[in-house]
Amino acid sequence: MTRLRTLLLLVSFASATSALADPLLVSRTAAYAYPDGVSANVKAECVLPTHQAEAVRLRLSAIGIPATAAESDEIPATGRFLSLRIEGALSGGNAFIGHSKQVTTTARLFQDGVEVAHFTATRSSMGGVGAGFKGSCSVLNRCANTLASDFGTWLSGELDKTTLPDPTLTPPRHVS
Repeated sequence: MTRLRTLLLLVSFASATSALADPLLVSRTAAYAYPDGVSANVKAECVLPTHQAEAVRLRLSAIGIPATAAESDEIPATGRFLSLRIEGALSGGNAFIGHSKQVTTTARLFQDGVEVAHFTATRSSMGGVGAGFKGSCSVLNRCANTLASDFGTWLSGELDKTTLPDPTLTPPRHVS
């Protein structure tokens, strides 16, 4: 009888551990919420939707949250899913007169098909050091990378059930 109890305990522990180890499914791409509001050259030349989603997955994995690309944008009925959407991408200026780029992205966290949290963040950049040698897509990707870090910090708190400040009260931060 003791062996049976031990076996049942091990099986239940193994299934609970594997449920926690299931990777977070993340949107394959962060589609534009309003494609008509994004410059045609940004949509044609930059792969911002793909880059944003990949940057988030890489950042989550780097901070210890296993993440993998979802097969589709369908919200799964079971498990955790992070939906990403680019609300806006602005691309003004250039390497000669100075860059002025901005990306706003929203992340929505679902658990078993129900939205449990969301976070929207904006990052801006003027290109940083060596801006004169960078293209527009490079600077937009810089914004996306910083947003990925923001989402990692936010999601760490959500998964740990910590209380976060209201993101609407925090002004957008500038990335140089």
